[in-house]
Amino acid sequence: MTVGRIVLLLCAMGILLTIAAGPVAAGDPQPTTTDKVLRDTKEALEVTKQYTFRQKEAFEKAVRIELNELQTKIAELQKKAGAASAEARKDMQKAIQDLETKKDEARKKLAEVNESTGSAWSTLKDGMTAAVEDLKKSYQEAVSKLP
Repeated sequence: MTVGRIVLLLCAMGILLTIAAGPVAAGDPQPTTTDKVLRDTKEALEVTKQYTFRQKEAFEKAVRIELNELQTKIAELQKKAGAASAEARKDMQKAIQDLETKKDEARKKLAEVNESTGSAWSTLKDGMTAAVEDLKKSYQEAVSKLP
C-alpha cells in the first residue's frame, strides 16, 4: 500500500471514531478514544514520513556512489581508448560519448529524486534504477569492444 493510501485510511478511521465516540463528559481526565486515535494517527504519519525519508536518503547515497564508480570506470576506458588503434579508438570514442550521455541523464534523474517529496520519490525510483542499469549495461558493452 502506498504511503498516501495508508494516511488516507488512518485519517478515515480517525474521523469514523470521532463520530462514533460522541461527546465526552467535561470532567473525564482520560483522553477520549477519538483523541487517542487522532494522536496515534499523527504518530503513525510521522513515523511513515521519517521512514520514507530515510529510504530516499539511502537510495540517493547508493546511486551517487554507483555513478561515481561508473565515472571512474569511464575515465579508465578513455585512457584505454587513447592507446588503441585509430579504428578502435574511433569506435571507443563513440561508445564513451554514449556512456557520458547516459551518465548525464542518470545524474539528472538523481537530481529529480533529490528534489522530490517523500511520496513522489518512489515513482522516480524506478526510472532512476532503470537509467543506472542501462548505463552499466552500456559500459559492459563498451568494455567488450576493447581489443
